[in-house]
Amino acid sequence: MREIGRVSLTPLDTRRSLAKLVYILVALLLAVVVVGCAPRADKDKVVLWTAFEGAELETLRERIDAYQKESGHEVTLLKVPFPSLQRKVLVAGPALQGPDVLVGPHDWIGILQTADLLASIPEDIVKPGDERFYSVAVNAVQYDGAVYSAPMMMECVVLVRNTDLVPQRPEDLDELVRMAKECQRGETLGFAYRPDDFYFTWAFMAGFGADFLAPFKTKDLDLDKINFNTPEAVEGADWVAALQQKYKLIPPGMENQTAVDLFLNKRLGMMLCGPWNLGAIRKAGIPYVLEPIPPGPKGDSSPFVGVTGAMMSRYSTDKAGVKELVAFLSSAETGNLLCQASGRAPTRKDTAKLLEEQVTDPAISRDLNLFSEAAQHGTPLPNHPAMAPVWASMKTALELITTGQTPAGEELERTTERVRTKIRFMTE
Repeated sequence: MREIGRVSLTPLDTRRSLAKLVYILVALLLAVVVVGCAPRADKDKVVLWTAFEGAELETLRERIDAYQKESGHEVTLLKVPFPSLQRKVLVAGPALQGPDVLVGPHDWIGILQTADLLASIPEDIVKPGDERFYSVAVNAVQYDGAVYSAPMMMECVVLVRNTDLVPQRPEDLDELVRMAKECQRGETLGFAYRPDDFYFTWAFMAGFGADFLAPFKTKDLDLDKINFNTPEAVEGADWVAALQQKYKLIPPGMENQTAVDLFLNKRLGMMLCGPWNLGAIRKAGIPYVLEPIPPGPKGDSSPFVGVTGAMMSRYSTDKAGVKELVAFLSSAETGNLLCQASGRAPTRKDTAKLLEEQVTDPAISRDLNLFSEAAQHGTPLPNHPAMAPVWASMKTALELITTGQTPAGEELERTTERVRTKIRFMTE
């Protein structure tokens, strides 16, 4: 027997509770979302959905063309806008109008697998502990001991520094604050980002030793072990709040896009940066360098890591060309080309070797290596379906804490109860 909240659940009960959580989500989606997808293409064609855009999408199309020529299998590629991609899969999948292969982020695995939409990836493509891949990527795509996505690329945020404004590298978070204060003068800021964005703020909390997401790493979630109000989490949240309240580094109402705009206009010394920012930074001619986020007093400032991979529909396991396409998409050569197109880090060690051989621009090579290094020391985004209430609850908590409205300890204690209550309501 397992205790979840105040309710004793057997493993079977736990599975039923998780399924109920997802079925509630799907029911809500059915009530508000029009699928908007055409009926499934010819039964002899492999249907692939993706939200890729720009150079990533063009590279994927080229790889699909190469796959069709090599394999003889036909593929229909459908681009779906990212904000609606997961919802459409959840609605279209059970109606047998969804994709055979979905290219998407690994933190969707828990919801899609609990909704019984995914098949596990064959072990000859990738398996638990597969040493051909970086361990952070393989760990990210597992759920309940099985692999449900073949990793293609991974991403995280790092620190980007304008070397004219901040010439030296900050070795720790104390130096980050000191250098940011020295840089700050007139309309120029030293360091900025949106502090109530949990995706970004997690790295700093991790640097103070926070590990309150550990219960979400296992399928059988124990609500009694969920506790956001740990001394390490409070200390980390207090440090983030001090950026705005004590050190006056971050102006009220700061948005991530505002920070990007300031950086592109040479009015910001440092910010948190993902691969998606690099094209604009290079185009603007900003003298920059990427670095891992400086460590905190308790260890690495471990950013969230997202792994994009190929997921396989459980309705398509016997369809000709599906498994072969998943293997092709997660191959070293496909990863090599997609990483060059996107700036995202490789998930395979042999992909990294191809990048070293083929990328001739030293700045791009340096940045790819830095993102790869940072991701390998990062925290995979939890893929448990019960993470959904965490994001909204942590945003509310961080907004109150960083604006000085509520002490961190009190608010994180309320957040613990808020998340437990929401999960309990969804699973009982």
